[in-house]
Order: sequence, then structure tokens, then C-alpha cells
Amino acid sequence: MITSQIKRLYCNLTSAERKVATYVIESPQEITGLTVYQLADRCDVAASAVIRFCKSIQLRGFSELKIELARELGSKKDEKKNTLPSVEHESGTEGVVRKVFSSGMQTLQDTLDMLDFSKVREMSEALVHAKHIFLFGIGTSSTVVIDAQYRLSQLGLWATACTDILLMGVTAANLEEGDVVLAVSHSGRTKAVVDAVRLAKKKGATVIAITSFTDSILYEESDIAATVFADEVTYPVEAVSARVAHICLVDSLAMLLATHNYDSFADHIKSRNDILEGIRY
Repeated sequence: MITSQIKRLYCNLTSAERKVATYVIESPQEITGLTVYQLADRCDVAASAVIRFCKSIQLRGFSELKIELARELGSKKDEKKNTLPSVEHESGTEGVVRKVFSSGMQTLQDTLDMLDFSKVREMSEALVHAKHIFLFGIGTSSTVVIDAQYRLSQLGLWATACTDILLMGVTAANLEEGDVVLAVSHSGRTKAVVDAVRLAKKKGATVIAITSFTDSILYEESDIAATVFADEVTYPVEAVSARVAHICLVDSLAMLLATHNYDSFADHIKSRNDILEGIRY
């Protein structure tokens, strides 16, 4: 979906391009009947800014933008559009909660629509054949990789989460061929994660990554990378717009791994359940 693509790339646009992006997102049905100059006038920008905007969202030009919008509008003509405004002070408790939950659900649907399943399959195959798995992530991504360590360990896989910057670098320096790194970063530009990934590759490890931007350094430096949708317009806070999709993709990988050797993983899950019962009343 082109509007989802615009939202995902929004934070990389210039101020003039963001004016165009906002207008397109809010009034997509109007764009198909406008010329470049009419859209530029409505956005109070130069016509060249509209053309640059089209290039920035990975389209060839304004005509392709109109075609993509018409296609998207046609596919959604029978669907109820749920456009969420950003959370405002006047939203109230229920309003804020509903908007955040709705944003999470929409993020998952948008991610599903744009996900490259062949990349996800490659990631699961790399993980299932890994000698050791190391999970790199800091900040809000640290909670994702810690959860990933728990889920992979449940399946009997040798997994270690590294969320400390120094430990991440030291760990990367000790990796070798056969090891796999799963790096998680919303922006794909977190220096500690990118540096550790580069070092891990030099040591012969395979690097897979989950990020939100295909034009990020992490995406380019990884052997296999999958991107999720991040709404940088409605909720320009990565904890809201991306983390839920990162976690869901990790859960999907865990389930895929379980299908590679079902009998063995089923035994590990039974052992996990027995341990859990021992710590519960």
C-alpha cells in the first residue's frame, strides 16, 4: 500500500516533502484529479518538491503516485478507513488507550501487507542451523531481544541476548563461522548495533536483522534483513509504532523454528511447561 510506504519513510523526508506527504495521506482521493502544480499549490511548496517527494518514496514520478493511490483506493472502497489522528492532550484516558491499541493493530496489518516472506523463511533457516545465536539490541529493542532469547531457549536453541553496548562489542569480537546474530533496531542506525554487526561479519558470523527501514545502514550491512511497518506520522514514537511489529515477527520466527523439527521442539516445550508448573501455585 502506497500510503503505508509514505508513512514508513516519512521521517526521512525534507520539510517540504513532508507537507506533500501529509496532504497525500489525509486526502488521497483528491490527488488522482490534481496536476503536479495544483498539488504543489495546495501544499504551499514548489512543484519540484512534489517530484522529489515521489522519488523519495521510491516512485518514478507523479503519474506513478496517482496510479498507486487509485489502486489502493479501489482495493479499499468497501472497507471502513480507520485514520487515527495523533494522540492529543484532549483525548482523555479512553481515547488515548483506544488510539494506541488501534495503532498497534493497524501496524501489524500494515506489516503483514508489506512483509517479504522469502526473507523471513531465510531468517528462520539461518537460525535453525546456527551453532550459537546472539541477539543484539539496545533501548526499546532490548526488550525485544530479551524476549527473543527466552522464546528461542524454550525451543532448545543456544541463544544469548546482548543489550549492553560494551558486552555487545566484546561478544561480536569472539564470534566465528557458524554463529548467527539477530540484530533488532527500529531506525537501523543505532551505532553500537551497527558496529557490532560489522565486527560479527568480519569474524565470519551470519547477520540477520529486523528493522523498519530498507534504506538503513543495518539493513544494508546484514546478510538477511526483514522490515516491519512503522507509522512515523500518526505516532512518531518507536515504542508505539514499531516494537509491537518487531515482537510479532520474532514470535513468527519462533513458530517457524518449531516447525523445522517439530518432535524435538515439542519435547523442549513440554520440559518448559513442567518447569513453569513448578514455580506456580
